[in-house]
Amino acid sequence: MGFNGDIVVLRADTPLADLAPYVGGEGHPVYAEWAYRDGWRAVHVRHFEDPYAFQGPWLTDLAARTGSPVLVCGVFESDVAHVQGLSGTDFWEGWLDPGTAASRLARNRWHRGGDRGDLARFRGEAAAWLEEDRPRVAEAAVRWAAAAGYEVRPEPILELLSLRRDPFVEQLFFTLLNHLGLAEVPGE
Repeated sequence: MGFNGDIVVLRADTPLADLAPYVGGEGHPVYAEWAYRDGWRAVHVRHFEDPYAFQGPWLTDLAARTGSPVLVCGVFESDVAHVQGLSGTDFWEGWLDPGTAASRLARNRWHRGGDRGDLARFRGEAAAWLEEDRPRVAEAAVRWAAAAGYEVRPEPILELLSLRRDPFVEQLFFTLLNHLGLAEVPGE
């Protein structure tokens, strides 16, 4: 069994559980927290109830409460990672490890269709869409970093969006945080 849950990235002096509904307790316990420079932190929240609670309005509310950009990376079994970012009104999303993400998206489409259709074709279409979307996601990530106060280049992010996990997809996300200008604080 791999890493599961959301990694919520925020800048705030207040603990995430005090800022956000659903965090803490049995339904959405906090498993780990990593400190980054300038008051940024990444918080691993596991979901035993409502795994989709940390999307849309929740993300918007958290950004309003912190007054800064936020990121949420949903990870399933250290295999698939869906990243959502919000800064002001600029919402973006992308996937890490495009090969595995394409397979996951294809299976989701296949299941929604009653387990019918051409799974290989669905995977090919998802892979093509992810490849086409990479530059947009990289540029959106650069805008997110700028809103967070960091000047970064899109090229390392663009390259990261093409990489396969080795072996855990959450490591790609932590590398993305470095590319966004968030450097982990040693010893915390």
